[in-house]
Amino acid sequence: MRKYLQTAIVAAAIAVMPSAAHAMRTASIVSFTANQSGPNLTYTDNGSSGWTLTTATPKNVLVSLEDFDGNFVSGVAAQLSFTGTGTGFAMNTAGNLWTQMFTGGSVSFTAVNAVTIGSRSIAAGGNILTLNFSGGDLSAAVPGTSGNALVSIPGDGFSNVSSGFIDFPPVTLTDFSISLGNVSPGFSIGSGGLGTQSNARFTNFTARGSGDFTAAVPEPQTWAMLVLGFGLVGFARRRQLRTIAA
Repeated sequence: MRKYLQTAIVAAAIAVMPSAAHAMRTASIVSFTANQSGPNLTYTDNGSSGWTLTTATPKNVLVSLEDFDGNFVSGVAAQLSFTGTGTGFAMNTAGNLWTQMFTGGSVSFTAVNAVTIGSRSIAAGGNILTLNFSGGDLSAAVPGTSGNALVSIPGDGFSNVSSGFIDFPPVTLTDFSISLGNVSPGFSIGSGGLGTQSNARFTNFTARGSGDFTAAVPEPQTWAMLVLGFGLVGFARRRQLRTIAA
């Protein structure tokens, strides 16, 4: 009878979890635009060691924040620090679209002044959002200038995520994207030459980036179902351990 009960509990917990995973709310929790004249990102081909897309020094941006309690604040002054690295060459993915893959990097937004959103306050110099990432890509139409380039990093590549205004979990980041504008001197392909994937990378450029992070959180009833599911599994495990001990 005990064994049947344990099996039934675990089966019920497993049945709860997949259905709960689909009921999610999504929002753009951090959006930013350039707040200083000139570029805020620099692309450098480092030769045999690969390439980087980075803020040479943290650059001021204007940030909008949204939490999952209906609170929203815009015009927040922040410093953006972004570093992305890659080792591979450019791939001609479609037509005149070229793509280079990131191996990893980091992103952080630091509050310039104190900011309050809902019941949370972040002090000047505090952490709005910080994380590491792996994967993602930089894509651009070549030849080209502004408005035709995108940095895209999927949420499953994020790690060490922390924030002063939102909690991870239950919130889960789903995507980060940066649109590159005011590209100078424009997009072109380096040593491999246009039309070949052999030893070709973008040539050095500067750009003004703006973008956003999207995130998802379970609906309240979904979060309760997930907690119930984990609780049922724990309950079954404790019963099993007591039975073994006896």
